[in-house]
Amino acid sequence: MRHALFATVVMCLGGLASAQTSQPAAELDARTEAILDRLERKGAVVQDLIAKIEYIKEDEVLQTRQVFTGTLRFKEEDPNPRFLIKFDRSVHDGVVSNRAEWHAFDGRWYIEARESTRTITKREVLAPGSKEKVFKLGEGPFPLPFGQKKADIVKHFRVRLVSPTETDPPNTDHLECTPLPGTRLAKQYDVVHFYVDRRLELPVKMTTIQREEEQQITANFSDLKINTGMAGADLNLPSLPDYNVTEHRLDDAKASEK
Repeated sequence: MRHALFATVVMCLGGLASAQTSQPAAELDARTEAILDRLERKGAVVQDLIAKIEYIKEDEVLQTRQVFTGTLRFKEEDPNPRFLIKFDRSVHDGVVSNRAEWHAFDGRWYIEARESTRTITKREVLAPGSKEKVFKLGEGPFPLPFGQKKADIVKHFRVRLVSPTETDPPNTDHLECTPLPGTRLAKQYDVVHFYVDRRLELPVKMTTIQREEEQQITANFSDLKINTGMAGADLNLPSLPDYNVTEHRLDDAKASEK
């Protein structure tokens, strides 16, 4: 689940591009460009964010459906921003589980903790003390759907505004983002659809097809609040003293590549 979750929920507009082609700004119609401009301006003022999250994985071939619900927290910090997602409920083909799981980035480590297995897995993403743009499209491992720059979006996607339908979230604009040929995103995903709330000027829904697993992924964000004065402690994992901890350091990953 790690790959699908952070490549679509917290990375739903992310990916590492291998080509330099981009959609010329002139090809953006005025309404689409205005929406991207508003997204960029709003993202520039976000210091912290909290939202309810519903994450859905559907496999048409296997006829399976998984739904995870919980809370997403994000905070700008020095040297690197942080996030924490806690899922406190899941439903797999009608079977309900209330066992929690956490997914976090603490500025250095990406951490997964699961109540079902009583395990914590830590993966070192950045070297100690390093400062990087970990949430920027084309540069970082965790590009967020909030606060991306228009220039970065059109560098990675061909974007167009889609006419609204009855199934769209209310008061939203629907952007269809097609990964540009030659990019890693094009190998990983079909078209990405995301829905921008006109009042909040933030995405509230995203859907895509993950090519490798041929699964449809949907992420819904609700009750979004920004700049609440969130404390750093709000992004810490709870004390889990009896969980088994496994660490994967950057040095280990480099050694395995040799």
